[in-house]
Amino acid sequence: MRPLNTTRRRLLLGGLASLAAAGLAPAMAAGSGKATRSAGETTIPRRQRVKALVIGSGFGGAIAAYRLGQKGIDTLVLERGRRWDVPAGKPGPFATSRNPDGRALWLSEVDLLVNDGPKDPLNRYVGLVERYNEDGIIVWASSGVGGGSLVYNTVLLQPSKRNFGLAFPAAVSYDEMDREYYPRVVEMMDASPIPDDILMSSPYLGARVFQELANRAGLRNERINTASNWHVVRKELRGQLQASATAGEIWYGANSGYKNSLDRNYLKYAQESGRVKVQELSNVVDIRENGNRYLVDYNRIDERGNVISSHTVDCDYLFLGAGSMGTTSLLVRAKARGTLPRLNAEVGRHWGNNGDTFGSFRTGKPAGSSTGGPAHIVGLDYETNPHGPQTVIAFPQPNNPEDALIFLGMSIPQDSGYWDYDAKEGRARLHWPTNTPGQKNTEQGMEYTLARLASAVTPEADAKRARESIKVGAGATAHPCGGAVMGKACDFYGRVQGYKGLYVVDGALIPLATAAANPALTIGAFAERCMEEILKTELRG
Repeated sequence: MRPLNTTRRRLLLGGLASLAAAGLAPAMAAGSGKATRSAGETTIPRRQRVKALVIGSGFGGAIAAYRLGQKGIDTLVLERGRRWDVPAGKPGPFATSRNPDGRALWLSEVDLLVNDGPKDPLNRYVGLVERYNEDGIIVWASSGVGGGSLVYNTVLLQPSKRNFGLAFPAAVSYDEMDREYYPRVVEMMDASPIPDDILMSSPYLGARVFQELANRAGLRNERINTASNWHVVRKELRGQLQASATAGEIWYGANSGYKNSLDRNYLKYAQESGRVKVQELSNVVDIRENGNRYLVDYNRIDERGNVISSHTVDCDYLFLGAGSMGTTSLLVRAKARGTLPRLNAEVGRHWGNNGDTFGSFRTGKPAGSSTGGPAHIVGLDYETNPHGPQTVIAFPQPNNPEDALIFLGMSIPQDSGYWDYDAKEGRARLHWPTNTPGQKNTEQGMEYTLARLASAVTPEADAKRARESIKVGAGATAHPCGGAVMGKACDFYGRVQGYKGLYVVDGALIPLATAAANPALTIGAFAERCMEEILKTELRG
């Protein structure tokens, strides 16, 4: 890869577009020989037969693969992105937010964080995140072996029982999820709250400032279960590893290896079963029925996205884990083109943005906005917010003012998007309503909670300036949900209506949002629930 121009215009947190960008950009990683060698393999047959095929390796796909392998079922996982191994004790493969390059982006040649002004050209690369410029909304979706776990805040936030009841059908028992499936994912991801010694260290000023303001404001708050390796973070603090978490590096990967990403647990154990193969740089393009089985067409690509060869997999069981954007687009395409003609009219509907908003305000004093990651404290404004349950987390974002606090808000959206198929472009397209009363209510809910926090700034003159500096924006999300939802396009265990042996196990199954929490834990818990039922009733090793 040639040297990259990183002297681009970096925008401070400001208008709606840059607010969204500040909260969503994931990071770029360096190329490795492994990916190139894998892309150049000649031993993969143009057509192959497998019992189970999983598309995607995020939370849904990884859990499906692990449970299939545990059951002794020969399984192939197709992942469009590459593998990002972090060598123990050595510098990792990722770029940083302070020095980004094209390796962050999925086959894009412009900096997706710059929303106005000049855009420096970047190398086209199979990087970590794709930006979907859809009708009414920008969506970021991950790629790579491990999916969203490579680029998220490692937050595994469980919804409250009340909020879960507001967001999910009554046919799904919260008590069962709470008793069985949420704990499974937390345990496997080795998630726990930030320890006292790390929270009190100098890089974590921002977390302490947020917690102090929340306490003063009477806003219920708690430490979040995060899938972070605190021993690694301590080594960063001692200077034994490259500063990554402590430097506020989240979206572009974790060079120190502090993230307990899926390639280190579910996918690792799946492959160790001897029954599961994870194949990178394999981009699925079509799904077709084949009697009682399925044919899946995919392209093998190199690290620049060039198609090397085209292949077809013939499978008995097909598990869709490509995320809300990937899974929904594949199903909408198959329905429109008649390759899965029995898909019902609910496919492509009930899509939501998880109630995401992005916000900030200025405290007038150092607030540690650039260091101390990922996110550690959550504010829970559920009972008193007149606009509905509102969750806020503060997270570091390099290249922003040091007196700023940067927030992600999550709620329960009132609006719903839908997909259709553009035959001329040959692609499925998402449509999201804008400037609606529901959208306004979502933004007002975030503004209300941030005003509570800003009012807790001292002295009062600084509090006044903090309130006046509040910025809230929507219009983008990294938490897409829905498109093939439970009780509509699928049953309550991910079985696709009209088809036997076809399952949705990812965020496409979630109606609109995960109940004022980030989706990772809930998607994982539903995947565990779905797989337990499916393996018990339909698949045998």
